[in-house]
Amino acid sequence: MTPFLDDGLIINKLREGDVLSFDYIFKKYNKKVFYFAISYLKSKEESEDVVQEVFMNLWKCREQINENYVFSRYLFKMTYNATCKKFRKQTSDKKQMEEVLKNVILEDNSTGQDIEYNNLLETTNLLIEKLPSRQKEILILNLNEQLTSEQIAQKLDISKKTVENYLTMAKTSIRKSLCEGHIMPILFFWLLIN
Repeated sequence: MTPFLDDGLIINKLREGDVLSFDYIFKKYNKKVFYFAISYLKSKEESEDVVQEVFMNLWKCREQINENYVFSRYLFKMTYNATCKKFRKQTSDKKQMEEVLKNVILEDNSTGQDIEYNNLLETTNLLIEKLPSRQKEILILNLNEQLTSEQIAQKLDISKKTVENYLTMAKTSIRKSLCEGHIMPILFFWLLIN
C-alpha cells in the first residue's frame, strides 16, 4: 500500500474484505484512537482494549461503511462511543463518577452521543467556514477529500511547502478556538483534524 492512496479507495477495498486495506487503516489510525482513549481513561490497558474493540468492530461492520462519509469522522464516532462505554464502566464507583461528571458530561444513550458528536462537528465546520478562503480550501481538500499536501499542491499548482503552511495556520486557528471550550472538543480536534 502506498501512503499516497486516498482513504476512499482503501475503504472500498476494505468493504470488499481486503486484509491489506484493513492493515493500512490500522497503521494509519491506531495511534490516534489510542491517544484519544487514554486521554479519558488514563489507563494503557483500557485504551488498548478500546483500540482492539474499535478495529474489531470496523472489520465486522466493514460492509456497512458509507463510502460517501468522511472516514476519519466515522472512525472518530466509533472511538468516542467505545471510549464512553469503557469510561462508564471504569467510573462505576459513585464517588469517582460524581467527581468526573463535574468536568465531562456523558450521555447514557447513543442519541445523546450523536447530539454531542453532531454539535462538535457543527462547531468545527463553523470554525472552518470562518477561515480565510485559501486556508479553508486547502483544509477541506485535506479533510474531506483526504488529499495529502503533495496532492493538494499539484491540484492547486502551488508548492508543497505553501500547502503545509496554510494547513498549519488553519489547524492552529481551529485548535485555538476549540481550546477555549472543554476537553472533548480538543480531543475531537486531535483525532479528526490533527
